[in-house]
Amino acid sequence: MFQRLLLRYYRVVASVYLYNEYRGYTELERLLAAVKHKFPEEAAFIEAVEKHTEDERKHYRMFKHYFEANGINPLAVEWSSGYVDRFVKLIFRKKLDELDTGAIIENDKLFFKLCRLVMMTEFRGMKQIDGLLRSSLIRRNSELLRIFRIVERDEPSHCYPYQQWLQSRGSHEPGLRERLTDLWVHYSLILLKFPVLFLNPFQPRLERFPA
Repeated sequence: MFQRLLLRYYRVVASVYLYNEYRGYTELERLLAAVKHKFPEEAAFIEAVEKHTEDERKHYRMFKHYFEANGINPLAVEWSSGYVDRFVKLIFRKKLDELDTGAIIENDKLFFKLCRLVMMTEFRGMKQIDGLLRSSLIRRNSELLRIFRIVERDEPSHCYPYQQWLQSRGSHEPGLRERLTDLWVHYSLILLKFPVLFLNPFQPRLERFPA
């Protein structure tokens, strides 16, 4: 029984990360295009966003390979299990797919807000990875442990360039509302959404990978 529950735990964790990494790199592609359009002279920042995008794509492929190598399908995770999806919904009052990138890049206030959101997402990701790497359950699984160690290595380059660039542009640090939203999204996922996914035996599985 314990082994079955443990395998279920691994499937849920990997499914949630698979979804978030996919959403991450596909949305970063839009952000990258916006940065190149709005700030074409910012070569260092563009390079940082390009690396971030490629790393997220790499992480997605690692989780995809994890499922393929074990001959199992990931759970069909929807937007409500996505950190950035929920953050955007609460901050911008729109779903991630509904964001008008064109309108955002023409408004410095909105564009900086979006960059802060990305920065906060990655700082939260660093904390989450640290907790997973210290988890005795994750340390039992050599495949996931290897993946999370690679993610841990990559994460700092996903946070600090946004922070430094925003500071150079005179943008303020995350405000109270943004910090409270970050806490709400994090703990609602950990304490509510994750247990529901874990305990729901009828949660559908993906028939095919999104990419």
